[in-house]
Amino acid sequence: MERRVSGQIYILISFIPWIFYWIICSLGNGLGVVIALVASLIITAPQIYRKTINLMDIATVLYFTIAATGVFIFNLDIFIENSGFLGYSALFLMALFSLVIKQPFTFQVSKRDYPEIYWRDRLFIAINNIITGVWAMIFLANATIFLLLTTSFTILFSNILIALGIVFSIVFPLKIPAQFASKEFKRYDWNIRVDPQKSKEENEYDIIIVGAGVGGLTCGALLSKRGYRVLVLEQHDKVGGYCSSFARRGFVFNSGVEDVSGLWEKGPINYLLKELGLRKEDLFVKNTRRIIFKGKAIDVPNDPNQFIKLLSEMFPEEGKNIAAFFNEARKAYEECYQDTHHYGVPLPSELIVKVYGEKKLLDYPKEHPHFYDWMNKTFKQKLDKYFENEDLKTLLCALIGYVGSEPEKISAASALTASISYFLYGGYYPRGGAQNFAEALRGFIEAHGGRVLLRHRVDKILVEDGRVVGVKCGDKFFKAPIIVANANAKTVFLELVGEEHFDREFIEY
Repeated sequence: MERRVSGQIYILISFIPWIFYWIICSLGNGLGVVIALVASLIITAPQIYRKTINLMDIATVLYFTIAATGVFIFNLDIFIENSGFLGYSALFLMALFSLVIKQPFTFQVSKRDYPEIYWRDRLFIAINNIITGVWAMIFLANATIFLLLTTSFTILFSNILIALGIVFSIVFPLKIPAQFASKEFKRYDWNIRVDPQKSKEENEYDIIIVGAGVGGLTCGALLSKRGYRVLVLEQHDKVGGYCSSFARRGFVFNSGVEDVSGLWEKGPINYLLKELGLRKEDLFVKNTRRIIFKGKAIDVPNDPNQFIKLLSEMFPEEGKNIAAFFNEARKAYEECYQDTHHYGVPLPSELIVKVYGEKKLLDYPKEHPHFYDWMNKTFKQKLDKYFENEDLKTLLCALIGYVGSEPEKISAASALTASISYFLYGGYYPRGGAQNFAEALRGFIEAHGGRVLLRHRVDKILVEDGRVVGVKCGDKFFKAPIIVANANAKTVFLELVGEEHFDREFIEY
């Protein structure tokens, strides 16, 4: 396997002809031009052979070819006497030209360090545009220094600028993606210490959770397991939200939940059940699904290989494409969840920075190449990439209602995790109805010292000096330094908390 020189080392190699040129010509020796030309040809020759030409190296060969012609054919000493000014001017024009044609020269070098998945990323391209722009300014500044200054400090000043450019080129790509990802998050991030061992009044809790939907119950269960005194307040007469059930004439109907993913080996719900000591077999049963497509009933196998076989029989001309599509989908899906053993769920970019550090975010596309590609395409683009048959595309959108939008309007990643995943790992039905799962979470909270109060509508989240202090339910007041809201965001911020506690930009977002 061929070993590639890293981009940072390669950019230093690209400067070698210029170093020869400036040092030798500063002594008044024209051999500096010849040596620089030979060095540039040695560096560029392998690129020509591999057809991976770097703009800076081509510009270097061109400059020293012109310089050698001027010095040895036309006896022009200007390339020797003004090597600093002319050399940096040429590099400035090269950098400027690369920006004009939208191929920043640092982008070509960066390709050496990053897989192809980065090359089409807008942030990656923007970063290289900025770095190339900085180098263009450094080249221009050095050309100006050599033109206007004739002191012994000329080389020192120019080298300082080059050193700063190298440091900037290394540090900036590490810092800026993290800054973009966490800029807004940092404005609203918080850190409050809670001592669960501290004695509390009867109406005082470590955390209050507004809303007993399955999200609020999950939060309450995990916190109560860790010893926090938790209070969950729910306005309805039962817990669960959309994950609840009701009975009519002996039949049980679910309020919303009918198909649950996340129960495969690395699925979030699977991790949750293990964390809480609950058995998957007691709460969920493998689901079945039937798709009615153009008047034909299609029973979807739980085995993805059998589903691929079924689709291939229905659309034989697309057989290879179907296998390729699901092969990539599986890789992307597993990459999405490959780090979930730490926290149970994939983390958003701002939390990746906070938990793992800036480099982890920079490495995300490299470590998740397939999923990152799905993140940057619509579902329609993915379908169009693999298939020509419109009926097949429509059939693969059968569960797109789980996302609530159209394939051309949602990211392929959303479609993958919320619909295609059911074809890969199947789905589960809450055993005995959705209410059973919600009640299991409620029971866990109460068994670990927490409280769940029904028919308790929260009227106000109380704030004093920029910090929450509790909630008001009718004539009752419950105290807590942390409030978790498992409710509609507009209702929470605009009504329960109140617009007066937020800046206008946040309210109008």
